[in-house]
Amino acid sequence: MQRNMIFAACLSIFAFTCGAFGKSAGASPYVKWTNGPSHDAGFFPIAVWLQNPAKAGRYKAAGFNTYVGLWKGPTEKQLAELKKAGMNVICHQNEVALKHIDDPAIIGWMHGDEPDNAQSLGKGKGYGPPVPPKRIIDDYRKIRTADATRPVLLNLGQGVAWDGWHGRGVRTNHPEDYPEYVKGCDIASFDIYPAAHPKPQVSGRLWYVANGVKRLVKWTKGRQIV
Repeated sequence: MQRNMIFAACLSIFAFTCGAFGKSAGASPYVKWTNGPSHDAGFFPIAVWLQNPAKAGRYKAAGFNTYVGLWKGPTEKQLAELKKAGMNVICHQNEVALKHIDDPAIIGWMHGDEPDNAQSLGKGKGYGPPVPPKRIIDDYRKIRTADATRPVLLNLGQGVAWDGWHGRGVRTNHPEDYPEYVKGCDIASFDIYPAAHPKPQVSGRLWYVANGVKRLVKWTKGRQIV
């Protein structure tokens, strides 16, 4: 997700599919995680991405129930503000987060954002290749070793839906990477914005969203939430 864009769009991140934890009608897909999202079958995460926890109360009043990602966090202050507002959060598993391992406000672990895209080499240094799927899988195992009671969310880029996305650098037109990437998570998501996309190949073609979801379901083989 572009860091130069500030948005509080509703991120219906988890599109539950029949093939992913939907074998029992009405069953919550989260029952396997004791400290994960609510086990109430009626719970649906409506989230904001990388927003200031100081605004959590306002988002709560507007109907949002989950924060995804915390800027340079989580920090003690961020977690305290979210707890005060009664807001759930999916955040990175850093030292501060592990001190709050029993905090029910933390309902999942964020496993990076768009590692499948070309990665910055630093200001003015251009971009290198994407993060290798093997590293994503290895880091996923480390996260689960530290805490297996919460699901791990991996958000991928628009290459999930659009093979020609040049932002993948040397891995453009290599969709075969994705079945490997999704092995490094419990919840797989992606983002693409066809309604406001600058490229004519995608602009206005809303079906790219459905195409990405369909491909994730195929690649996860029903083993992860999509």
